[in-house]
Amino acid sequence: MSRDIIITNKQLEVFKSLIKEDELPQKNVRAYSFDWDDNIMNMPTKIKLLERTPDGWKNIEVSTEEFAKIRNNTNFKLTDDSFNGFIDDDTFMVDLKTALDTKSFAPSFEKFKEALLYANPISIITARGHKPETLRKGMDLVISYILNEDELNTMIDNIQQEYPELDGENIETTLSTYLDSQDYHPVTSNIFAEKFGLDNESALNPEENKKIALRDYVTKIVQKTKEMVGTEYNKLSIGFSDDDLGNINAITDFIKEVLQLEFPQVDFVVYDTSEGEINKIIVKQLN
Repeated sequence: MSRDIIITNKQLEVFKSLIKEDELPQKNVRAYSFDWDDNIMNMPTKIKLLERTPDGWKNIEVSTEEFAKIRNNTNFKLTDDSFNGFIDDDTFMVDLKTALDTKSFAPSFEKFKEALLYANPISIITARGHKPETLRKGMDLVISYILNEDELNTMIDNIQQEYPELDGENIETTLSTYLDSQDYHPVTSNIFAEKFGLDNESALNPEENKKIALRDYVTKIVQKTKEMVGTEYNKLSIGFSDDDLGNINAITDFIKEVLQLEFPQVDFVVYDTSEGEINKIIVKQLN
C-alpha cells in the first residue's frame, strides 16, 4: 500500500537550502609569509660589526644567526658598511647558490617547499635590503635546485588548478605567472620605504617594517580569496615564519592586537624557528 509523503513549504525551503549549501564550492586557502635567512636558507652572508675588547673596538664578522642573539648587546655595534652584503644584489645570488650547493637548508625549508608544491600564496618578508626583483630571481634558482621532475610537474599542475587561464601553457610561463604574483618585501630597502611612505630611518627598525609588510600581505590575500572563491564557507589560514625571537614576539602581539581585529575570519599561525626547529604557535584571539 503506497503512502503519500507530505512536505510543508517550510520544510521544502529548509531542504533547498541544505542542497544549495552542499553545492557551494568549498576551499581551504593556506598562505604563508617566510623570513629568508636562517629560516628558509642558511646563507653564508656575514654582518660586519665592532666588538668591544679590553684593547678597544675590534672589527669582526658574524652570521645572521649570531647577530640575532647579540644585536641588543652593547658590547657590539654596527658600522656604516655592516650590511653591505645584504644590500648588494649580485652578492645575494652568489651566496644563495653557495647555500644551495651545500644544501644549507634552515628549519622552515620543508614548509616552504611544500607551499611551492601546492602553489600556495607566499610572501618573503626579510630584513635584507635587496631589490624585490632580486628575491624573485632567487626563487627561480631555488626551484631549479630543489624540485625534481615529478615535483615540478606536481607544482605546475597545482598552479594551473589555481590559475585556470594557464591550462595548457608551457612550464616557463606557468612558473613565471605564479612567482610574479607573490609578494617580496625586503623591509630595509629604499624601495620598501618609498612604497609605504616611510622615512630614511625606518630601515633601523625591521620589526616594525615586518608588521607593515605582513598587514599589507594579509590584506591582499583576504581580498584575493574573496575574489577567487566567493563563498563564506571557506577557511583562510596565514602562517608567519621567522627565526628571530624578537620578530616572533613582535609579530605575535601584532596579530593579536591588530590583525585579528581587522581580519577575524583569518586563522593565524606563527612558526618560531629561533631554536633551530619549528615551534608552531596557533595565535588565539584576545577575549
